[in-house]
Amino acid sequence: MRRALSLIGAVAMLVGVMALPAAADEPEVFRDSFSFPAPNPCTGLEHIVTINLLISIHEHGDDFFFRAQRSGHTSDGYVMTSGRESFSVYNGTVEGFFRDRWHNPDTGERFEAAGRFLEIDGEIVQDDFRLVCVTGPTILP
Repeated sequence: MRRALSLIGAVAMLVGVMALPAAADEPEVFRDSFSFPAPNPCTGLEHIVTINLLISIHEHGDDFFFRAQRSGHTSDGYVMTSGRESFSVYNGTVEGFFRDRWHNPDTGERFEAAGRFLEIDGEIVQDDFRLVCVTGPTILP
């Protein structure tokens, strides 16, 4: 799960980079979305998570900064109440993080998904991921 989310973020970042003009002064802005199965940390059941992104990429020579405002929903009734994602590339080192807060208005349950990774010379040297139920014990299969 952790690797999948890191890879999804990296793919979104690379897709955005390919869409940039060679020497952009103003950030390039576009939208994207994706869905994937994941365990619900409050119920332990698998649900389908859909994430919508408003992406902004600012390029400075060989370095760039990627930022995504995130929104989304799940197949079992959760909606993202806040979400952010950021990647930066400086001298070949990639650092990225995301944090999403989710709420089910019917049950009152809340959970949070957060992650951070650091990639140096094409190798992921740190990959932290957390998926916790905020309103009760975290139940994962």
